Amino acid sequence: MSTSSNSSDSLSKTKAKTALTQAQKEMYAAEKLMNFRWIAKVLATCSSYTLTTKDMADESLFTELAEIGQFTELAYANVVPVSFLFRHQTSLMKPDFPLEGYNAFEGSMLVSEFFGKVAHLHGYVAYRPKTKQLVVAISGTSGGVRGLPQAVQDLRTLPHRHKSRQGLVHSGFWQLYKGIRPFVLDGLRKGFEAHGDEGIQELVVTGHSMGGAVSYLLLLDQLLVSNDILRPNLPIKLVVFGAPRPGDSHCAEYYRELIDKYRKENGGESAFTEYLVKAYNDGVPALPPLFLGYRHFTQKPLYYDHNRLYHIPSSEFEHTLFHVDADKSIQYPRGGHNYYNGRDQEALLRRLGWLEKSLAEAKAKAGIKTETLDRDDITENWEHFYLERVKKHQGFYSKVTSSSFYR
Repeated sequence: MSTSSNSSDSLSKTKAKTALTQAQKEMYAAEKLMNFRWIAKVLATCSSYTLTTKDMADESLFTELAEIGQFTELAYANVVPVSFLFRHQTSLMKPDFPLEGYNAFEGSMLVSEFFGKVAHLHGYVAYRPKTKQLVVAISGTSGGVRGLPQAVQDLRTLPHRHKSRQGLVHSGFWQLYKGIRPFVLDGLRKGFEAHGDEGIQELVVTGHSMGGAVSYLLLLDQLLVSNDILRPNLPIKLVVFGAPRPGDSHCAEYYRELIDKYRKENGGESAFTEYLVKAYNDGVPALPPLFLGYRHFTQKPLYYDHNRLYHIPSSEFEHTLFHVDADKSIQYPRGGHNYYNGRDQEALLRRLGWLEKSLAEAKAKAGIKTETLDRDDITENWEHFYLERVKKHQGFYSKVTSSSFYR
């Protein structure tokens, strides 16, 4: 591994400060979630290797991962039933609605939705007819009060011996994984029963942040070992964004041995592909820190910056930050944990929050007293209530960004 600085200071100095556009001012004024930029400054190591055009990933790969990333981000939709999002795709993909720009979602079908037994970790299984993929999407740590029990698990960094006896895993992530395991396996069985071997040509496992770490544990525990769920020669694709380190070096080596074995038994290199994407100013991949003994499992990760995707040399895979030989990002100049794939993930969550309130308002107006929001008889007016909220909030952020702080 090349030498590096102990923090992102050297990288930060190379990022010249630029004036924000009005759209960027409004975006940052609305930002409420933790983006872990301070973690990037304190704990992340910056590689001395500069990523250039020769390291750049193909545009087709960028597009593919960005599309899968749409499903990754929707795993955070725990305030509105995912079934509602699937059933009302057409309406929700219109301008200013939550799924605007989420074109990969079009035509997809929900197989199952679940909340784990530990900390209510959310996820779902969906089917993409266009690509013939079965997708398992696992949420990262939720924001606000809902996410406090999950944040507690994030902080449980004491190692736990994996049941294989092949190394140690993060005890909090392991507990979260065990809480969703029966629901994921049930969803996979339902998906294969509903769409068959011909309909499903690839299994995709995806997660952002803590959901990415849990995705690794799902593979380690169930999918890369002998099981009665996956048919022979089924390709598996792992796609995780901004994931922390899930285990120690011994466990990481065991994971790689399982991949080699799976490839040999199921048709070669294409039987398993993995993509760990890190991003500029996202400190989460630096957690838990190396001095606690944790390591990343993927040795050839990717780096997202300047709306471009780069291959990281295997010698640098533990580094979190990189110098990039390119112009400064115009769209998201500050980077951070919630800015992957050319999207502001917090904008999706903010709109889903508005949708939740709009559905509740429509339900109250209709005199419906049931708990569920996913009712056909309240869908008549929810779009009107939603657009009123959009108008109200757009006006608020426009006023906020006129302050001297954002000039």
